[in-house]
Amino acid sequence: MDEKTAREILTNHTGKKPSKIGAAVDVLYETFGTYALIAQEFGRTGSFWSVRHRFCQLPAGIRWKIDEGQIGITQGKQILKLEDEEDQWLLAIAIIETDSFTATESGNVVNLVLKENNSIREALSISAGIRFDKTHPLLLPFPFDVWLAICKRAWGEHQNWADLTYQLILQGLAVDPEEVACQLEKLASDLRKSDNIPL
Repeated sequence: MDEKTAREILTNHTGKKPSKIGAAVDVLYETFGTYALIAQEFGRTGSFWSVRHRFCQLPAGIRWKIDEGQIGITQGKQILKLEDEEDQWLLAIAIIETDSFTATESGNVVNLVLKENNSIREALSISAGIRFDKTHPLLLPFPFDVWLAICKRAWGEHQNWADLTYQLILQGLAVDPEEVACQLEKLASDLRKSDNIPL
């Protein structure tokens, strides 16, 4: 993004996705040097621009959920307070998958992690009653860690986890085991032949 485009985005930022605003701030921060100076030029507050800029540091899948409005700005700010990416993912998934997970609850979870030295899993269990030992209802009962991996990949591809899971299952059904076996047999044969070639 060039400086002209970044200026246009910040001048007309209303309705723009937070990640787009953050990318524009990233470009203009080089020119202005402080969020306060950006605020003088484009309005709002330095904090407004700072938060959106810091959203650029979050994993792409979490940024997508913020852009889509499924994770609110206040909840996004709580996620930013967590330094560990895995913790960020766990809080983001809790926000999305738990009915009525409020910004206050997000703050409580973060405080338990940062001030009480609880793990994110303990904090979510204490504050929101989320248990990580239970399975989640996909087509098969997967443990939480598998579900977490599916969410990360799905959100990174701007999809909901259920849609990605459905696609992966369909891809798996399209695999011909006999064809895979033939390919593996050919590969093994090629490897055996290459071992016999003198160097």
